[in-house]
Amino acid sequence: MDFCGFEEAWKTVNSMGVVKLEESADDLLCAGLDDVEQLIILDLLGETQNADSISFPIVEERAADALAAILHKLHLTPILLFPIGPWRKVFEGIGFELAENEAWQEIDSTATIELNTHDPLHCEPGDLQVLHDVLATILRCGTEHGHGITLAALGKPLLIVIEPPGLLRVELFGETLAIEVRELLEQFQT
Repeated sequence: MDFCGFEEAWKTVNSMGVVKLEESADDLLCAGLDDVEQLIILDLLGETQNADSISFPIVEERAADALAAILHKLHLTPILLFPIGPWRKVFEGIGFELAENEAWQEIDSTATIELNTHDPLHCEPGDLQVLHDVLATILRCGTEHGHGITLAALGKPLLIVIEPPGLLRVELFGETLAIEVRELLEQFQT
């Protein structure tokens, strides 16, 4: 996992249909897929406000496993991991819980200049285990919106958004991809 510049990364995801939502502010980056006919939103935990979404509840304790299954089985790497709040908020929310995680500590030690930014982390297939640990920690320990993250898959039109406390959704384009995601998630349903 390595940090990359926001502007270039945003151009890349914006060309794939990712937009800043109206809730965005200087300190909050709320991203979503552009609202077109093919947009499908699956609410895995909680309910997306102001959107036509499909409730697809999963077992909260297995949510990180469900997300890892989506990323792994659909070969969605590389991924860009954008913080909703500045990285400082994310690190405050999960840093203590990940103090023993060596891979996260490497990121933590290089993040000093990134703390007040929304510069994304670029993740490759070898980063999926630490990504799983980060997702699990945010889901378990995130107490405010600024602790959340948005994962943008660069290979397919898919976003995973974790908005603490208690909101988790998958946004994607197209029924074919939605069927694949739902099939993967069935084993994690409540």
